[in-house]
Amino acid sequence: MIPVLMPLSACYHLRAEPVPISARLVEVKADPAEVLAKLRKLVEVDWKSRILETDSSGTVLITAPYHFHTDTGFGQPAGGRKYYTQLRIEILPRPAGLTAISLSPHNFEMRTSYAFSQEGQIGTLYKHYPYEHYPGMFDLTRINSELMRVAARVRSLFQ
Repeated sequence: MIPVLMPLSACYHLRAEPVPISARLVEVKADPAEVLAKLRKLVEVDWKSRILETDSSGTVLITAPYHFHTDTGFGQPAGGRKYYTQLRIEILPRPAGLTAISLSPHNFEMRTSYAFSQEGQIGTLYKHYPYEHYPGMFDLTRINSELMRVAARVRSLFQ
C-alpha cells in the first residue's frame, strides 16, 4: 500500500475539486461612500496597489494581483512557489448606519519558475497554477490567513 501512496504525496493536499474559500465579512459603522473612499485609499496609498476593476454600481472593487506568501518547503522548486491573489472587495449597505465589507480572493493562483537545460542552453519555464485547475497543490491555510490579515486591517481602519 505504501508504494501506491508514495506518488500521491506529490499532490500535497489530495484535493481533486476546488473547495469554496469563505469570504470574510467586516461590519463597520459608516456610510457606503465613506467606506469606499477609505478602502480605495487603503489599497492605493497604504498598500501601493491598484484597483483594476470596479462594477457599474461602484460597490465591487478588484485589486491588482499581489504576492502574499512563498512556499519554500521540501520538494519545492528553487525560489519556491509564490502565492498570488487579487482581492474582491464588496460593499454592502446595512440598516442603522452600518456597512458590511465582504473580502474574498479573486484569481487565486501559484506562480513559479523552473530552469532546464536543452541542447546545451539553459532555459526558464514560468508557470501559473490557478486554484480552480490545480486545487490539490494549494495549502488553503495560506489564503485563509491572508484574508484574516486583510479583514483585521480593514477593521482597524474604521476604529
